[in-house]
Amino acid sequence: MTSTPPSRRGTRPRLRVRRAAAALTALLAGAATTSLAGPPAQAAGAPDRARVPMHQCWVNDVAAPPGDTVSGTNDDDHIFCDSDLENVTVSGGGGNDMIEVRGLVIDSAIMGGEGDDVIRAKHLVPQKASSMVRGNRGNDVIKVATVSGDGAERGAVVHGDDGNDKIFTGSVSGAPGKFNRGGGIVTGNDGVDFIRVGTIDFSGRVLGGSEGDRIEAAALGPESGGLIQAGPGDDTISGHDGAVLTVGPHWGTVDAGVGKDTCAIVSVSTRTAVASCETMPKAPPKENGGPEAQPQPDTEAEPESAH
Repeated sequence: MTSTPPSRRGTRPRLRVRRAAAALTALLAGAATTSLAGPPAQAAGAPDRARVPMHQCWVNDVAAPPGDTVSGTNDDDHIFCDSDLENVTVSGGGGNDMIEVRGLVIDSAIMGGEGDDVIRAKHLVPQKASSMVRGNRGNDVIKVATVSGDGAERGAVVHGDDGNDKIFTGSVSGAPGKFNRGGGIVTGNDGVDFIRVGTIDFSGRVLGGSEGDRIEAAALGPESGGLIQAGPGDDTISGHDGAVLTVGPHWGTVDAGVGKDTCAIVSVSTRTAVASCETMPKAPPKENGGPEAQPQPDTEAEPESAH
């Protein structure tokens, strides 16, 4: 019988022991290094999770394909979304479009495009990016439930853009960030605009534009603070239906801008500021001891209500 040569007898078991010991030492050293270093570093700028666009929309009664864009045509379109928009851009394109969004607008944009568009949306809810509604060029009607932003990166923005627009929203709130960007803001931009909003507070802002605008608010700065800035043109600033707008009791600012402006407002705090209101209608005298009538600015008839 052939036996194992004496020179190799017993070598393999000892070799296996030494290799196992070396492997165990390396494993323990690696574990110690990982424990001290912590979890693997995430790549710079990598998102916390994938941003998946979500929508359930129809364009002219045809289901829109999945993706981050819902687009109309160059003709008159009806775009209807019966769920939340998340990370999606809805664009009407050309023509006089009707765009309706029944759900929340989360990190998404609704763009009317060219033409006289009607846009109806629920709450603007920015989470990781801005939520926006823009009329674009044309005489647009925009209705949004609430406009609540938070800083430059999570703005909630409603723009009328070019044209004589009618904008109706609920409350407007949220402080802007760096360079005065973002936050909660409603602006008419160019054109003779009619803007009616709910309570402006917690640093929310409502801006007119370059021509004679009419701005109506339910309240300004009742708990924290807010701003109405009409801009150039002969503007009118008041409460709803021409009633007196109360500014305060906390921080509130009204700046009517350049032009012959009419302001039906009353300030109830020394912390508020009112500027550039050339005409401040006074209440007429009491009659027969009855309640004092509220001042009514001399303006044209109001556009139809938002409701």
